[in-house]
Amino acid sequence: MTHARLMNGERLTQAEAAAFMQEVMAGEMSGVRMAASLAALRVRGETPEEIAGFAQAMRDNAVRVNVAPREVLLDVVGTGGDGAHTFNISTTTAFVVAGAGVPVAKHGNRAASSRAGSADVLEALGVNLDAPPEVVEDAINTLGVGFMFARNYHPALRHAAPVRSDLAARTVFNILGPLSNPAGATHLVVGVFKPELTRTLAEVLRLLGTRGATVVYGDGLDEFTVCGVNTVSGLRDGEIIDRQMHPEEAGVSLHAREAIVGGTPAENAEITRALLTGGGTPAQQDIVALNSGAALRTAGRVESIREGVDQAREIMRGGQGWDVLQRYAELTRRG
Repeated sequence: MTHARLMNGERLTQAEAAAFMQEVMAGEMSGVRMAASLAALRVRGETPEEIAGFAQAMRDNAVRVNVAPREVLLDVVGTGGDGAHTFNISTTTAFVVAGAGVPVAKHGNRAASSRAGSADVLEALGVNLDAPPEVVEDAINTLGVGFMFARNYHPALRHAAPVRSDLAARTVFNILGPLSNPAGATHLVVGVFKPELTRTLAEVLRLLGTRGATVVYGDGLDEFTVCGVNTVSGLRDGEIIDRQMHPEEAGVSLHAREAIVGGTPAENAEITRALLTGGGTPAQQDIVALNSGAALRTAGRVESIREGVDQAREIMRGGQGWDVLQRYAELTRRG
């Protein structure tokens, strides 16, 4: 049996891992077996093949958002769990990038390691989180952006919820969300909570057939940081390149961590509004410009992150991202 093999330290193939997760998603695995398996995986460490299999099963069981085929559909997402309590950097970035004309299918949830997750801040900005998939699909097709509230798109996860709660420890489920976009994002920027995960998740995304990805650990943040060195694994044309990146390389200044701390959903919503309309503090502007530049590079819209940073600053000053966000919020409320 699979759980016995895991308890013995054996590794699963990608197909075996997918079958294991399918059993979880179907509610056919006992809590004891699930807990033992998750604990064994945590102690041994999950392989890229295992994570890819788990993620594929989650994708197969998700409520789908069937957008029109396109070369690029981007998600900008973090695993959470960094405990840094920043404002909603990836959410703000998503609308800067959408304002630049890159189609974005953002997948997110309520707060994990901060006081306000992407769902919390978008709700504060007037987005109806419970807009049906058809509305989100229409928004991506017509506005170039949509938000999928994870809770509404992965109902099968309810079978794992009691065990995850009882374990009260980080498990593989903490990294599966960013890998399980219901709209089938072709390109991803994924922030992770420890540097060892950048290469691992880049390998996972390659196994899943992702066209392009950037996985980053930002010196304590699950996104690109302006407070230190970024550990980056980039996937492009099937090749993974690992490197360290200083913010100055992209024309961005260094800032103290305190300068990017966020607050309540309402406070973070105000920061997002300010940044998308040309305001915000220098540190806030720089970290969103850096993450947006990396996203534009991942999507193939620019040749370098530095070029992407310059374009992001123009979008923020011009207010295109705010216009897209307002139109998206209105569409979700009508739908």
